[in-house]
Amino acid sequence: MARLPASARRGNPWSRFSAAFPALLPAQFALVACAVAEGVADVAWGGSQKWAIAGIAFAQAALVLLRAVPILLLLSLPLLALRRERLRVVALAVLWSLFIVVQTGLDQYFQVAHVPLGADLFGYSVAEIRTTVSGYIPLDPRSVLAYALPLLLLWGGLYLCARRRVGGSLRWTSLLLIAGLLAWLPPLPAGARALPDDAARDLASNKLAWFCADVWRWSMSDAAAVSTPGKAATARAGEPRLDPQFPFLHPERTPDTLGPYFSPTSDGRPPNLVVIVVEGLGRSFSGPQASLGSFTPFLDALAARSLYFDNFLSNQGRTFGVLPSLFNSAPFAREGFTSLGARMPPSPGLFNLLEQQGYHTAFYNGTDTTFDDERAFMQLQGVQHLVDRKSFGPGYQLNPFSEWGYPDQELVSRVLADSAQLQSPFLLAMQTISMHTVYKFPGQDAYLARFEQRLRDLRIPADQLASYRASADIYSSILYTDDELRRYFDTVAKQPWYADTIFVITGDHRLPEIPMGEHIDRYHVPLIIFSPLLKQARHFRAVSSQLDVTPSLLALLSHTYGLKRPAQTPWLGTGLDLDDSFRNIHQLPLQQTKTSAPDYLAGRWWLHDGRLFELQDGMHLIPADDAAALGWATRRLQRYEQANAIFMQKLALDPAGASPKLVAYQAAAPALQPAGNAPVVHGLSTESTEVTLVGQGVQLTATFDNGDARPSRAFVPLAVLTAADGHELQETSGHALQLPANGHRQVQLTLQRPGACSSRCYLSVFPSDPQSGKAVGQGQYHIPVDAGSTTGGAP
Repeated sequence: MARLPASARRGNPWSRFSAAFPALLPAQFALVACAVAEGVADVAWGGSQKWAIAGIAFAQAALVLLRAVPILLLLSLPLLALRRERLRVVALAVLWSLFIVVQTGLDQYFQVAHVPLGADLFGYSVAEIRTTVSGYIPLDPRSVLAYALPLLLLWGGLYLCARRRVGGSLRWTSLLLIAGLLAWLPPLPAGARALPDDAARDLASNKLAWFCADVWRWSMSDAAAVSTPGKAATARAGEPRLDPQFPFLHPERTPDTLGPYFSPTSDGRPPNLVVIVVEGLGRSFSGPQASLGSFTPFLDALAARSLYFDNFLSNQGRTFGVLPSLFNSAPFAREGFTSLGARMPPSPGLFNLLEQQGYHTAFYNGTDTTFDDERAFMQLQGVQHLVDRKSFGPGYQLNPFSEWGYPDQELVSRVLADSAQLQSPFLLAMQTISMHTVYKFPGQDAYLARFEQRLRDLRIPADQLASYRASADIYSSILYTDDELRRYFDTVAKQPWYADTIFVITGDHRLPEIPMGEHIDRYHVPLIIFSPLLKQARHFRAVSSQLDVTPSLLALLSHTYGLKRPAQTPWLGTGLDLDDSFRNIHQLPLQQTKTSAPDYLAGRWWLHDGRLFELQDGMHLIPADDAAALGWATRRLQRYEQANAIFMQKLALDPAGASPKLVAYQAAAPALQPAGNAPVVHGLSTESTEVTLVGQGVQLTATFDNGDARPSRAFVPLAVLTAADGHELQETSGHALQLPANGHRQVQLTLQRPGACSSRCYLSVFPSDPQSGKAVGQGQYHIPVDAGSTTGGAP
């Protein structure tokens, strides 16, 4: 067969692809450069870590572009066959621009939300997505450049290729196709896992690859869920068999841990309950020892007069799960309990159980509660008075900057308008919204000025001010909501029912737009239980979650105030732990988004994305390399998933629905231990610390221990001194060490005591990674350092 002339081969659609393909390269890499530059500007990473992020991001972008070659080639060939050159170039520019625009949109979503977009996109309706993204698109010069530059480079490249009549070849297109097919062999995003924290890994990971992988995982989870219930028939030794109809049902024996802290009411009736769910309220910027400094001065003052839970967890990373977790201690189903819509089964919860015993119930929210099916859920709970955006009434001003609805000032005013007519006993819940994108509200300028004053009050170091000010709208929104809560409490304190009321305040999840230090930050929220009935204020360091709130409140009301509770419940929570020491006795699921795979916490072991972490004092997650612990925690997660899968098939939680048999409180039997003991913790740990004040300095003697039968990894002893309000004052480190098998080493460190530490400060000591400074073993945290005293840490 005669060989085609070179000119004919270059005019072939197959050849034209390799001629045009170079135009994609500068566009793809400009896209990555803009995204990385914007991401690293918001976080104080070291130079070497920034270069590592950039290197991984560019490598993944190249791999994604190669993986896209077979698809782009298939879609481009009909366009490249067009005879008119101008039409051919325009058509190709449109198709390839879509490829760039999709990636730009995913990158910009990440820049705003600080989490990659995945299959959770499919967990919301079109109307819900429109509400969520309203006012969401940033139009600052840096963002506009990120939108426009890749497209300009693509169009310019295609124009030059056409103008200069750059010729491709059958061979080069064939080689590109082969390379594209081979590019599917290496895993992605494997390289990003080498980075030290979630924020860096998320930034470096290619967002298109993340989206596609998460959608694939989510689509495959259906088949896995269908096959899971069959496994329930076989229980492991020592484990009770799951009920094939009601897998979560169990006798209700939650102990009344709250009762000893409460006095009788003035009239002998049970107390009123007010539950406030604060949108986006996270522990890192609220409360004592907040890592970013606290921007909630009113809640801080209230916490000092309350029962305060330092190490409390939301069970969801977005709002979708907070009402079922908090009020019904319910499982997540597949995409959140409320996503079941009309198929949500009735079950016992705080609202319906109290309504059955004479309580008046009300729920207030300034948004459209059809979002996340909250209205359907609250109606299923039998709420008697539901106020949301559609039923708010006249005389209130919608937020002109957001589609969400009424800002928190109007919400508080609406709740206060009904406060004089409340009939005791009552249960009232209020859900705020202003600490949510777009973080704009009427009168914001005054709170931006307060934000600047707060920075001065917290003595934020000068080199950190820029990163705080980059989030000024967010911090001013936090101060605004905190101020509205102050107004609410100041006003209701004058009501006759106030003296006999218990107030519960928590966050639905930690807002993600302020960069997070580690994965657990998304779930770490405050829990404040305040009441004039309290005998004393206390802070507790034991870990609990929102699943534990309703079981504990029912135990309190039934034991201390004479109500009744169900004889059996499907509740996942086992009650609030009021221990003074840091510990976790619970087993609980957590789910970041509607479609994400669940995390699981069992004892001190946390499972995330198939990886094992150890939960340490200070709410830090440390990667753990322990096969026994991984297997133990995985079995706990699998048992929950089996029960959840049965529930999804049966769509029933309790044979009595929302009206179970109610019985008087009975003293709790000793807590049953989970089948199989949790494995013993090995690895690096801070065995003991001793702190001595020497002149104007703090001398620290710490002993580090290696519990493994092999040499430890290299680590650097690190000590961090923080003020009482949580902001870091100083840190110091020792030389890098490596301990022999079962060895230990004593280290001495010295810090200067700043003026802000004239009364009491706190010290944290832990083995850290030599590169990132992150903890790599058990530390000792929150060690008080008092002027004129000597402190010995726990051995």
